[in-house]
Parts: sequence; C-alpha cells; structure tokens
Amino acid sequence: MRSTRPMEHGLIGREPERSWLRRLVADVASGQGGAVVVTGPAGIGKTALLRDTAAVAAVGPDGAAVAEPDGAAVAEPGGDAGDAPVRVAQVAAAVSEQEWPLSGLHLVLSGLRAVQALGGDDEPMPAAPASPGDRHGHGGDDVDTYDVARRTLDLLQQVKEPVLLLVDDAHHLDPRSQEVLGFVARRLAAVPLLLVLATGSTDLTGATDAAAPVVPLRGLHTLELAELSKPDATDLAELAGGPIMLRAVAARIAERVGGNPRALLDVVGRIPDAQRMGQVELDRYLPPSPVLQALHLPELDDLDEEQRFALLVATGDEGGRLAPVLRALADRDASTTRWLLAEHLVPSDADVVLRRPAVRSVIWQAATPAERALAHEALADAYAGVDRGQQLWHLAQARQEDSALAADLHHLAAELTERGQLERAAALAREAVRLTPAVDADGIDRLLLAGELAMLTGRLDTAVQLARERFRRDTTVEQRADLALLEVRARDVLGGEVATGLVTRHAAEVAEADPGRAASLALAAAIGLAGRMEEAEAARFVALAELLAGRYEPPVGDLHRRAAALVASVSGDLRRAVGLVDADTEPSHAFTEADRNIRHAQVLIRAERFDRARRLLEATTVDGRFAESPLLLGAAYSVLSELELRAGRITEARAAVSSWDRVVSGRMVRAVVPAHFVRIHALSGEYEAAWEWRRRSVESARRHGDSWAAAMTQAETGAMLLTLGRFDEAVSGLDHARRYALQHADPAAMAIEPDYVEACLRVGETEHARRALAEFETRALRVPTAWARHAVQRCRALVSDGEDAVSVLEAAAEDPVSPVELTRTRLWLAEWLRRLGRRSEARQWLQRARTLAQSTGAMALAARAEDELRGAGGPGSATVELGDLTDAERRIAVLVAAGRRNREIAAELFVSVRTIEAHLGRIFRKAGVRSRTELARAVVAAGSDDG
Repeated sequence: MRSTRPMEHGLIGREPERSWLRRLVADVASGQGGAVVVTGPAGIGKTALLRDTAAVAAVGPDGAAVAEPDGAAVAEPGGDAGDAPVRVAQVAAAVSEQEWPLSGLHLVLSGLRAVQALGGDDEPMPAAPASPGDRHGHGGDDVDTYDVARRTLDLLQQVKEPVLLLVDDAHHLDPRSQEVLGFVARRLAAVPLLLVLATGSTDLTGATDAAAPVVPLRGLHTLELAELSKPDATDLAELAGGPIMLRAVAARIAERVGGNPRALLDVVGRIPDAQRMGQVELDRYLPPSPVLQALHLPELDDLDEEQRFALLVATGDEGGRLAPVLRALADRDASTTRWLLAEHLVPSDADVVLRRPAVRSVIWQAATPAERALAHEALADAYAGVDRGQQLWHLAQARQEDSALAADLHHLAAELTERGQLERAAALAREAVRLTPAVDADGIDRLLLAGELAMLTGRLDTAVQLARERFRRDTTVEQRADLALLEVRARDVLGGEVATGLVTRHAAEVAEADPGRAASLALAAAIGLAGRMEEAEAARFVALAELLAGRYEPPVGDLHRRAAALVASVSGDLRRAVGLVDADTEPSHAFTEADRNIRHAQVLIRAERFDRARRLLEATTVDGRFAESPLLLGAAYSVLSELELRAGRITEARAAVSSWDRVVSGRMVRAVVPAHFVRIHALSGEYEAAWEWRRRSVESARRHGDSWAAAMTQAETGAMLLTLGRFDEAVSGLDHARRYALQHADPAAMAIEPDYVEACLRVGETEHARRALAEFETRALRVPTAWARHAVQRCRALVSDGEDAVSVLEAAAEDPVSPVELTRTRLWLAEWLRRLGRRSEARQWLQRARTLAQSTGAMALAARAEDELRGAGGPGSATVELGDLTDAERRIAVLVAAGRRNREIAAELFVSVRTIEAHLGRIFRKAGVRSRTELARAVVAAGSDDG
C-alpha cells in the first residue's frame, strides 16, 4: 500500500521548522515582534516554507481565512497564539532592482501598506531613484543610511496590530536596503511585527567575491534548511509521482537525486510512467534536469582533466566498490585520488558513496562519449580477474557492436539465472541484445533470454517490447512463435489480457514445422483464459493442443497436463483435475518447477486439498532463488492468500496479502487478485484497506476489460456490505455478480450464494432467498465440496422456521470446515435460539463463535458475536426483545414499523442512508429478527406490552 504520511500545506519533512515558525507567529499575535532569517541553497524549499507560514498565519480558528474588507488576509491563530488577528504581507526581491539604492526598502514598506499595517501615503524616508544612474536624487550616494534606518524604525513603531512580513529572495535586495533591514530587525521586540527573510546559503557568510558587500544579516536568528532525509525525500517523490508511483521506485529516485525538493520534483516529472510503475527499470542515470544542472554544473565545469576523469570513474562504476575505483586510478596523480576521496566520497572502507548522489548523473550527461568510454575501459581493466560480470558489463558500455562480447554476456547471464541472481543476469542480457549485430544468428536467443528475465524481474512492458522485435528482425517461423509466446505470457500477467488472435495466428504458422511450439502457444492461451474463468475458450485451446499430442517433447506434455488440470478445475471437474496434477512430472528447471507448483496449488485449492497446496506454495516462497522474481513470488503469495481465505485462516491470509504487496508493489495487478483482498480485509475488520483494494480492483478490471474480475469485486464488496449491515446495498451488488457466478458449475468459484441468501433475508426478500437456495443446492450437487455442503445446510436453516432451523444448524455447527464458515453458522444458530427464548444456549454458542473468530483473525465476526452477546443477556422469553436497543435504534425501529424507507428515515433524522443501514444491522441482531416485516411486528408487540 502507499505511504500514508501526511503532506501538510504541501510540505514534507519540515515539521521542526514549521513548529518554530508557528511559535513565532503565536508570539507576534500576542504583541511580541522579532526577526528570523531562513537560509538554504536554491530549491531547498525556502519559498514553500514561507508560503506555509503565511497559510498558518492567515487561517482563523475554524480553519477558514479571515478577510478584511479590502481583501487582505489576516489570521486569528488558535491555542496560545493569542486573539489578535495577524496580517500577512509578502514581497519578493528582484535581481533587476539590485543596483537601485533603497529600492528593496521601498518594496518592503509597500508590502506593509498593502495590508494596511502602515497608514497614509506620506514618504517619511527617501525613495528609490528612478534608475541606477540617478545617484543625486532620493536614495543616492548622498543619503545617510543610518538616518534612513532610524526613520524606518520610527515608521515601523507605528504598527499597532500584529503583522507577518515575509521577504523572499532577500539576497537580491540592494545593499543599502539590506543594511537598513539588518538594523531594524534587531530592534523589533517591542513592535508587533515578525520579519522573515529568505536568503541563499552563501549570503550570510560574507562576500562572494572581492567587490561584493557583506550582507548585514548575520547575528539574527537563523533557520538553515538542510536537504530532506531519505524517508522524507521518498515520500515527496512518491506523492509527486502520483498514484502510479511505486514506493520502491520513489526510494530509488530519492537516493539518486538527494534531498533537494525542487530537484526531486523536477526529476520525478521527467520519469516515464512505465518506469514509475516499475514495469520498466529506471535508467542508470537520471533524466537530464535543468535544476540539477544549475545546482552542480558550475562546480563541475571548473574541474581539471584529471579530476574530471577521476569523478567519471567513481560515478561510472556499476559495482559500487571502492577498490576497483582506486585500481582504475592507480596510474593517475595521487593528489587527484586524495581530492576525490575528500571532496566527493563519503569515507568508507569498501563502498563508493557519493556525498551528492545527483553528481553521478550530471557529470555523466555532461561528459563526451569518448570520456565515458575511457572511464569504462579503465574500470573493465580494474575488474579483470576479480569480477567477470563487472568486467564484461563495463566493456559493453565502451562498445557499440561486438558479437563475441555479446556471446560472453549471454552465457554469463544464463549462469547467473540458474543461481537466482536475476537482476544482474537481466542487466547483462540486455547488454548482450544491444551489442548483437543484426546479422548475428544468435540474436533471437539473446532476445528470448532477455525477455524471460524481464518477465521474471517484473518488467513486463520490457518483455513485450523485446518480443515485438520479431517485426523488425529477420526470423524463422520457430523464432517468431517463441517471441509471440513471450508476448502472450507477458500480456497475460500484465493485466489478464489473453492475446488469442496472436496465439491462433502463430500456432497455425508453426504447427507443421514444430508441433511443440504450436501446442505451447495454445496452452498459454488456455491458462490465461482459465484465469479469467472463460471456460469454453480455455477448453478450446486445450483441445487444439491435444490435436498435436504425440508430436511434441515430454516437457510440453507436462504443460498440457498442467493447463488441462487448471481448465478442469474451473469447470468443476475436480476429480479429473486432481488426477492430472498427480500425473505431472517433476521439471528439471527451478523456475519451471515454481510455476508448476503455483498452477497445481490453484487446482488443489479448488479441490479443498489445502495442506498439499500450502506445501507447494511454501516451497516457492521460501526458496532464495526466487527472491529477485516479483513474477513468481507475487503469484505464489496471491494464490496463498486465496488458499488461506478458503481455509478460513484470516490472519495467515492477511500476512500473505502483506507479502504480496511488498513483493509486487503494484507492478502486476490482475484485477481478480485485489478482489480477493477485499474480503480478507473486511473479515479482519480493516474496512479502510478493504475499500482501497476494491478501488484498485475496479480500476484494473475496467482497464483490461475483465468482466469476471469485475463480478468478483462486486461479490466481495457485497460480502463486506453484509458484514457492515448495509443490507440493501449488499443485495444489489450480490445480485448483479450472481449472474456471472451462475454461469459456472462450481459454486465455490465465486462463493456468493450464502451471502446473497442471507442478505435477501435481512431485507425481507424471503422468496428471492428461497429461489437462490434452490439454485445453490443444484450446483452443490454437481460439485459437492465440503464448503458447498455446509453452506447449503446453513442456508436451508435460514429459510426454515423454529426448531427445524435449530436442529439443522446444530448439526452443521460442528462440521470440519473453514473456521469462518463455522463462525457464521454458530452466529445464526445463536440468533435462532434467542428468537425461541433459549437465551442461555444462545450465549454459549455466541461465546464459542467469538472465540473461534478471534483465533482465526476474523475480527469482524468476533465483533458481531460480541455485540450479540451484549444483547443476549437477561432471562429468556419466547418473544422478541427490544429492550437492548439504544434510544436512536428504537427511534429507527419505530420508523421502520411505520413503513418508512431508509432514505425517508435518514432525511427525518438528518443522517446518511449508510448510517441508517448500519443501525439496522445492529437492530436486527439485537432484536433477533431477519427482516423489516419481523421488526415491525416486534415493535407493535412491544407497544402492546407497554400498553
């Protein structure tokens, strides 16, 4: 999930500075004046801090700005800020007026007059001259600056009401104005005026050259802004990147840029969307940024040739280790190395850490191709005999086309893949593709390896781009089929899009030459379609592969069984699906084995073989070889979360969701995955998170046209609304999703009918509930899972009456099924017992339901049991009890009995419809009723008893 750290008034990481300035604003509101200088380099956020301070001062106690008749903003700070309003005057100095004596002072006083802090228009002091050449008029060399300063102080002492005066870019004020303001700033204690001057870092330390005057602001209270910390810089990058920005990507950008806010915002704005989403790896160097260049290029342009080379070697090193950098500089002047270590590197025994990370990109972009190649050649020599991977990578950076080097890179990438070093392997494979000449016969093999590694590392857009090289290169039929298969798989994972047209075209093209490749294409489509629950189309592609059976190698046969098992499981033929899983053989490749385990687990979950499925998934999640593969780990954790949800282990399901979110971080979001997360979080009682997952699922389903995922999202949302007591909304959403559920044989594919039956009963739609139950029973007979049998029994009891319902529920309340399902059954049993006046027995079952729900992490159900336990106290009776209702709930119950609808009740009580629905959920449970009709009868009966 995204960071939830607040960005108050557009600021991140400036709370200490904001707190100090807020206290000063409070002081001036109480009549105590003063001055403070805010200093820092360009882009550090001085202007933003001034703007924030103005916002704090210009907001009244109720959070709304108070406006004077002329529109000037004033403020009435709350708390200890005093009751007097604070006027805000803001001005910014301009370079163009820097040569005009006292022009800055005139600007400052004009700002005060604009907010009516000073009365009248009479000039009590010399004004600025009309031009820099006018030295004999007002403000010229003949003016006594001390006299001007005294008269200015006299003028400011006329200020009677608190004023905040903000002067931005104060270092651009003319020297005489700076002298006057420095004099005045030290004497404001008795004046209700807070003067805040923002100035550059070097302006307080003296002259920047021999001719420049000393800035007379030293000695004032100074607030020096440093760069943002890494967490704060990451927060800023994440928020600036918008909802598509991954936090992991934001952290890498912040690490490369540093903590200068303006530079960070400029760079983030230049990062392509695919890189922000993590689908394409960030470029090695930051995009060219005028802000970064302005910060660093002036210094870098002054370097001599030796210093420039040394810095290029340090910033060009891929390994980030100090020893190779020093070896690459061994034949250079020792003083240059000492300069590099002292000026640009953080002291370290082993690593190269730049004091200013952005220098890496700025100097590299400013270097010529020849300078870059020279640095890489030196680093390649330094890594020779030490790290072959680094040596080859640096050699690749210095070359354009080199078939022999490309072959070496390809072979090493394949070796690293076997060892699980996927990121490094992917980088080498990309270089192998780049260096391969167009006429090289091995070019397609290198494309395929680079594409496979791009998929494994989660860069699906890159995989698709590599696959489409088939349109630009001379390829054989077999090579085109391999590249088409890569694209089909990448697009399927990217958003559940199954490229059936692409599969059909290339499968037909390659079938005669290589049946195995044609079958692999068809089976990839079948797997993707099964994930979208398009059973008929998935079965068609499995049948297409079967036509080629006997003409392909054993690994394709295993893939055939795997796809057929998946299609059989979604079609409800669980016996056949498990048989195909059992017949599958062990693959020799680790990554193929991980994929096999995940596919088998999906089948076994539908067959309720939870322990076996869990072992398969854990074999993937704990294997360190997959640590760098978001593709495999993300798939394993998403299936594991579904498994634990089906098994009723909500705590474990929630942990799987957290692991998925950490590994995937938004890279690959098939809409059906976050749809399952909705129910997990709702059962955990984490409703805010559940709504966020719903939003993400809806967006993804809409983007990829996935109707099954959209229906699943509605079903899981309906289940959540049922838990929240919003029954009318639950019925509407569940009814729409149920149309999709009924198209499939297995009722567990979308476990919607028990929720729908319950929701219908809660709103008094008993006949709808009975019809839904009849359809549910028919489907449960076709696919008789333990869950379906238990849920059917519970639903039968819900539409029954009296003792019959209790006997059915008592028999089901000990079934060996999911703890969540048992909890729901026990809650209903307690409710029926309470209606029959058997309150003591009801309390016992509620206690058991609460304990079971708490043990499995279903805190929403535990809370419901707790609510009902409070309502089940006292002696039992055979009548409905309303005495446990609050006054508000009794008012709503009476209005329901009078025939009012939820909207009418909400309007009468001045609350929202959702509030009424939530109250009704609690009323139904406390009163032991299932519908509005039963509630109306209970209210009438209670009224008769009172009479």
